[in-house]
Amino acid sequence: MRASKRTLALAVAVALGGGGALGRAQSLPSPPAPDAVLSTRFLTPLTYEAALARLDSYYEEQVGRRLPVALPEIAPHWHFEVWHDMWVFFDAANGQTTVTLKRLTEGIASRLVKGWMVDLAGRLEAAMPLDFKEEPPLHEASGEIYASRSDLARALPETSMKPVATWQHAGLMVSAAPLAWVVLAPTGLHGVHRVTVAAESAAAAKQLLAKLMQGVLKPGIFAAYSEETEIDQEVRGLASGKSAELGSTASQAVFIPNIDERHLEDKVRAEPEMVKRTAAAQGQYAIRFRVDKSYRKVTVSWIELTGYARATGKYEAERALGQSAMPGPKPPPQPGGPLTAHTKLPVLKPGAYRIRLESEDAAGQAAQIDQRTYWFDGKTFEEL
Repeated sequence: MRASKRTLALAVAVALGGGGALGRAQSLPSPPAPDAVLSTRFLTPLTYEAALARLDSYYEEQVGRRLPVALPEIAPHWHFEVWHDMWVFFDAANGQTTVTLKRLTEGIASRLVKGWMVDLAGRLEAAMPLDFKEEPPLHEASGEIYASRSDLARALPETSMKPVATWQHAGLMVSAAPLAWVVLAPTGLHGVHRVTVAAESAAAAKQLLAKLMQGVLKPGIFAAYSEETEIDQEVRGLASGKSAELGSTASQAVFIPNIDERHLEDKVRAEPEMVKRTAAAQGQYAIRFRVDKSYRKVTVSWIELTGYARATGKYEAERALGQSAMPGPKPPPQPGGPLTAHTKLPVLKPGAYRIRLESEDAAGQAAQIDQRTYWFDGKTFEEL
């Protein structure tokens, strides 16, 4: 798990700390544990429907999200808890409802994961203390990929994997039987992501990763970004590297004044080449895309969706912002390799934007290759 995720996990656990609901307390030992699938099972006096209603209120109170977003159903009576990346299984039989919780520990102290489970169980009026079990860990396989979360779903259409909308990851797909997940995380500039597959066996993880890597190699758009934002991230990275170098020098008993990263960033921005690149990037927006054959040209069109409501996907009107054309694009030597198309646009304000990629062949026949809709927060684009 990434350091930022561990930090988030710690913060959430501290916030929950003893947060077993409804006044129930449970002592939670915290021995360091290897990676495992931590699970617990308990009875709740609530029906399945009443349990969901209770959790709906819980998630709205805690994270400001309703049940379909915070606890989506991935199979009948099987759910995935997005806040803590946890599987939640409901089994109603003989007038009782059994709830099973499972989560990968991923290097997190088991006490933290148990705290999340205790809090959820308390909300469902479970008897305490809970009985926890450590099951064998999932096996992982990973690699770098040019793809979005929508591409993941398109690459694995006929599997038990279900796409899950999440505010925790760039992309997420999960399966309850067999237990597995696919997590997408930004790893660099220009739409590069790291994909991690976890499954019950090493062979299954590698097979799923290979199927995914092959499945995303289709014509279309897979990333959009602001050139200004990308340069800003590059500057921050360079400044951070310089700061680390100076810190290393200081650790060798050479006195270095206080290291101000903002000052280092300003120095990097002031370098002649960086000044030139920053000026050229103003108002420049780009997409990364694939083609599977050569064309006379491809055209990229940007459209603003005014009055867009994320809750419903509805908007008031479309407003054309600009176009750019790339002559003679053809598939790169590396199969599935990306191409980049830049478009000069007015400075975009936060909102929803539709990007259309169209082709024209040697005979002059036009066709649409792909169309994607993104939410822009002023810095980054998130596919809707």
